[in-house]
Parts: sequence; C-alpha cells; structure tokens
Amino acid sequence: MSVSTLDTPARSANTRLTAALPWLAITAMLVILPLLFSSNSMISTLNYLGTMAIFALSYNVLLGQTGLLSLGHGTFFGLGGFIATHAILHMAEAGLSFPLPLIPAIGGFGALILGVFGGWLASGRGGMPFAMITLGLAELVYAAAALFPSIYGSEEGIAIDRMELGASFGMDYGPTVDIYVIIAVWFLICAGILYYFSKTPLGLLTNAVRDNAERIEFLGFSARRVRMLAYAIAAAVAGVAGSLAALNFEIMTVNEMGAATCMLVLLMTYIGGTKHFFGPVLGAIVIGLMKIWLSDISPAWMMYFGLLFIFVVMVQPAGLAGILMDGIALARSGTAAAQAPMLALIGLAGLMTLIGTIILIELAYRAGLDAPLGPEITVLGLPLNTGSVLSWGLGAVLAGGGIAAMRPLLDRLDTLRHTLSQGETA
Repeated sequence: MSVSTLDTPARSANTRLTAALPWLAITAMLVILPLLFSSNSMISTLNYLGTMAIFALSYNVLLGQTGLLSLGHGTFFGLGGFIATHAILHMAEAGLSFPLPLIPAIGGFGALILGVFGGWLASGRGGMPFAMITLGLAELVYAAAALFPSIYGSEEGIAIDRMELGASFGMDYGPTVDIYVIIAVWFLICAGILYYFSKTPLGLLTNAVRDNAERIEFLGFSARRVRMLAYAIAAAVAGVAGSLAALNFEIMTVNEMGAATCMLVLLMTYIGGTKHFFGPVLGAIVIGLMKIWLSDISPAWMMYFGLLFIFVVMVQPAGLAGILMDGIALARSGTAAAQAPMLALIGLAGLMTLIGTIILIELAYRAGLDAPLGPEITVLGLPLNTGSVLSWGLGAVLAGGGIAAMRPLLDRLDTLRHTLSQGETA
C-alpha cells in the first residue's frame, strides 16, 4: 500500500475540519453575542440584523448565483410574514398549541409555493425583462393589498401575540432573547441549506445560467427551469426571514413588501458582495446598523446609503467582502510591511474625503430641509455655520484635497505592487 493511499483519510479529515471551522466560528459567535450585548435594545438589534442577514442571503441566490436582478424580492419577505401571522392567529383562535420556532417553516413553505408561480411567470428570460416582470409582480401584489384588508390588515397591519401558542423548548417567547435563539437557529439552517445548494448540480447550473444561458440550452438543460427553481428557493428563504420579522416585531404591515424593502435587500446584498457567500451577511450588518443608528444621528442617512452604493459599484464591485478578502490576501502575501506606508497615505486621503463629504452633506441639509433649526450645526465635533464661507470651504478643501491626492497615490501603489511582484518572480 502506497504512502499516498495511507495519507488519503487524514487529508480528507483535515479538509472536512477546515470546511467546518467557519461554521463553528459562526455558531460560537451567535452564542457569545447575547452574552456581550444583554440589554433588550441590543438583543432587538441583533434580532433585526439576523433577520436581514437571512433575507440578504436569499436574494444572493438570484443576484450573485444566478445573475438575476429581481426588483420585487421584498414581496416574498412580506408574504412570508403575513402567512406566519395568520397561522399564529388561526392556531390561537382554535386553541392549538404549536411550537413557535416552527412557524417560520410555514411562512417559508407558503412563500415557496408563491415563488414557484412567480418564477414561472418571470423566468422566461433573464436580464432587464426579468427585472421588469418582478417589479410588475411586486407592484401588483402591493396594490392588491388595499383590496383585501382582512389579509393584509389595511394600513395598520396585523398584530399578533407570539406567546399565545404556549411555551415550547423551555421558552415562553416573551423575552427578546428567546426570539434571538429562534433567529440564530434559523440563520444557521438557512445559511447551511443555501451553502449546500450552491455546491449541488442545480446550484452549479445556476452559475452556468448566469455566465452563459444560451450554452446551457445547447447542452440540453432548460435555463428557464433553472431560473424558476432558483427563484422559488430564494422566495422560500425570504419567506422564512419575513416570518422571523413578524415574530420579532409582533406585527406585519403591507410596507414590509413594498419598494423600500425590495431596494433595501438589493443594497445589502450588493454592498456586502455577491461574489462571496457570506458577503450579503456583512452587507446586512453594515446597512442594518446604518439604518438603525445613523438615522438617529443624521437626517441625511439615506444620502449616505446612496454614496456607499456608488462607491462599491465604482471602486470595489466585489463589495465589502471583497475588501476584507483583499486585506486577508495582503496579510498572507508577506508584502504588507512594504505596502503599509503607501496604504496609510491612501487611508488618510480617503479619511479626508469622507470628512469633507460629511461636512458638505450636513451643511446642505441644514441649509435646506432643516433651515428652521437655525444655521449653527455641530458635525463630527466641529462647530459649523451654514452662513459661513469658512464652514463650506473646510468641507470643500477636505473633500477636494482627498480626491486629488487619491489618484496619484493609487498609481504609486500599483507601481509598488508591480515592483514587488517582479522581485518575487526573480
């Protein structure tokens, strides 16, 4: 027996262990987070971020994996939430005791059925036709909500009491930490299923349809069927996320399946990075925190969303996950020390641009929409005045100087990296 044959089981075990390490780290992090942030407000924030992470992962099945731009994915988030809400209300009315953690499975299954129908309508072609059909379906469902107030609850929505189904698994579901446990478990389940799906033959076919749908047809596969199945799977997971949102907030409104939700998941997924599996999770965390905290700090928080999206599209299409992976690759390359001074200068120029941009945006909002509050404003600890040329000049100099310095610094970094790569080759 050869040595290589003897080494095969050990290598296989090491490969499985390496593949399992990220999942073990994520599980450990999910256990530790509620211990570090134990207040009700922080647990509620974690619940929201977990729900949005599942939602963004579902959308990446379409955008990143299959190359489909859906403008109506929020519809299944809302529909899953309404299905879960009505399931709880009907079970409570009938006096049934049902484990609350299984309710998202009902919402997900209902969204799966609706997703098969929607996918059948929308998946004939990809690209712009697909995007327009999904937008039309989303607007159709949203407009129909006014015709069925018994289902959607009109503008007030439908409220529930998550404790009505009784206790199960040692939890009564009153405290927010009980809902955190449900969301954390469903996050692991959905992430595991979607990751496994990406490695299956069907998952690989979705990548092929994204890259060249015509060649897939020549090979005997139906690109429409692949798109439809991907659409249905994404809808099911979005339905689970919507159900978890209903359990967390104990209310579901028609706004949850409107255009704002559809655009929010698009921002989360693309900004996080569609080329990396957990990129949408990173995007959901960053955008979710910006939505919760930045909206309390600045009235211009939506402007920052748009600027971040433009930055990712123009500078780093791989998203925040791509920036993170580039940093890891740099650390492993052994050239980080040689590049550190230049990277520090680029970071300083970027910081100048960011500070200047923030100053200009906040001054513009105070001078326009918030003019009744007066001309004086404090931005990043700096006392500014909308009527002062110095205040506007400070923002313009910082933003313009940072942008002007960035281009030559990036060129010098490229030259340095080229020199370092030639040295390694030699």
